[in-house]
Amino acid sequence: MKSSRSEIYTVSSLGLTVDKYIVNAVTILIAFLLVFFMLFPLYKILVMSFFSEGVLGLENFTLANYVRYFGTPRIAKSLYNSFYVSIMTMAITTTIAFFFAYALTRTTIPGKGFFNTVAFMPLIAPSIIQALALILLFGRNGLISAHLLKADWSIYGAWGIIVSEVLYCFPHALVILYTTLSAVDARLDEAAESLGANALQVFWKVTVPAAKYGLLSAAALTFNLTITDFGNPVVIGGNYNVLATEIYAQVTNLYRFDLGATVSVILLVPSVAAFMFNYYVTRKSFALISGAARPFIRPSRPFRKWGFTLYCSLVSASIILVFVTVVMGSFVNVWPYDWSLTLKHFRFPSLGGYAAIWTSLWISLLVGFLGAVFTLVAGYIVEKKKPFGVQLLYLLSVMPAAIPGLVLGLGYILAFNRPYYLFYGTPWIIIICVVIANFTLGTLSSISNIKNIDPSIEEAATSLGSTSISTFARLVFPLSRVAFFQNFVYFFMRSMTTISAVIFLVSATVHLAAIEIIWLDNDGWTASADAMATCVIAIVLVMLGLARLLMGRGGKHLMGGGGG
Repeated sequence: MKSSRSEIYTVSSLGLTVDKYIVNAVTILIAFLLVFFMLFPLYKILVMSFFSEGVLGLENFTLANYVRYFGTPRIAKSLYNSFYVSIMTMAITTTIAFFFAYALTRTTIPGKGFFNTVAFMPLIAPSIIQALALILLFGRNGLISAHLLKADWSIYGAWGIIVSEVLYCFPHALVILYTTLSAVDARLDEAAESLGANALQVFWKVTVPAAKYGLLSAAALTFNLTITDFGNPVVIGGNYNVLATEIYAQVTNLYRFDLGATVSVILLVPSVAAFMFNYYVTRKSFALISGAARPFIRPSRPFRKWGFTLYCSLVSASIILVFVTVVMGSFVNVWPYDWSLTLKHFRFPSLGGYAAIWTSLWISLLVGFLGAVFTLVAGYIVEKKKPFGVQLLYLLSVMPAAIPGLVLGLGYILAFNRPYYLFYGTPWIIIICVVIANFTLGTLSSISNIKNIDPSIEEAATSLGSTSISTFARLVFPLSRVAFFQNFVYFFMRSMTTISAVIFLVSATVHLAAIEIIWLDNDGWTASADAMATCVIAIVLVMLGLARLLMGRGGKHLMGGGGG
């Protein structure tokens, strides 16, 4: 009997030891992939910007590239331009999103479900769609500017970028502010009113201070999204150069990889600073969230109710107008002269054509699956297993959010453009880049979901001899399937719509639909660019519909899950 117990104890100890090695091995593997595909490209960019070519390669430290950048007024102005449009976009977007979130959480306006759905529509399309719509409406030959108002002006330039970025960043800011205002206890407002404060005093002295960290977080995120965006500025910016377009111009037009790397480092500084600030205020915001917050809202007074209804209607109408304009632009014969319907714009006059759509589709499916798997495993290790070095793994997992996609893509060129990297120039490098670029939100979403799994379930499985692999496969994954599918849809959407991260990685044999939109527009085929954007939107909508059918009620928040 003692021998039998001893054997059981020995087998159990051996199992725990093997289990520990497996967890450590998976932790090291994920950490290695993040270091190799995230930090290594950044290292190559830093080397290229700070070192000049010597006899043995890049060996001489120099600041010549930075002297050249700041010493050339036309190029150096891109830094000022980026800060200007980013700050203006940040202020406008945060204000609009705050009042929109306030209307959804603190008033009894009708149609909240409709407004909420419309607000997240920009997430299903490439960021470039806002610029395309504004050009059709307010461009040099725009429907409103040139034909209705007969005005001698166009939307190209700084304000074109700002307006398009406001429309693009709005749902991202709304996610944060909606969550913040929903979590803050509404009884604080009632207490202030009972003490004699009027509605305006309650708003400025109670509601706004209670949501200050949410406002700061939304502002930081909007700033980061704007300063790193490439799609809108390259289409509607005209001669107004920003950091993102300057990187692209230096690399693709002038073949100055050293200056491209230098501008990338300059862009990296405000991006990382905004990320760190956002991370700080997000942690601080937890202190103001009350577990006793009540969802009940008293009926709003008529003026307040219909005033906010009108406000939300105007914002929603602006978003709908963007999508309607682009879709109509893809079907009408000649915008805005001949409104007869045609399908000729869907015969894409480019090298990619429908092949680019097919490539984007299967790449996005792989990105969705691999991204959802890796982030769920990473979240499980960070939250449940906590092996040695778990803090390093968590840090590496959240770092991609601080790196502009354009910078990461350029880093891939500098790091992996070698014959022995067999994945370079193939679709696999795009798959890897998109997964890494969006790793942060997927991991945080997985951690949040795994936190809700009762630890006693896993403890019971362990006591019955279950290993980490079997526990993950039989318990954690089934209990996390909704989060898994949400992450799958998120990665799929990001892969279909992303531009910045992959603009440098497409090749003569690998075409992507989102990039084809830019090429078509640059070559003057604006209607075909609209048609390509319409195809991308349709594919994403079909995927969202399939996900909702598969997940039932569990998939009802998939649209909101894309706000990263």
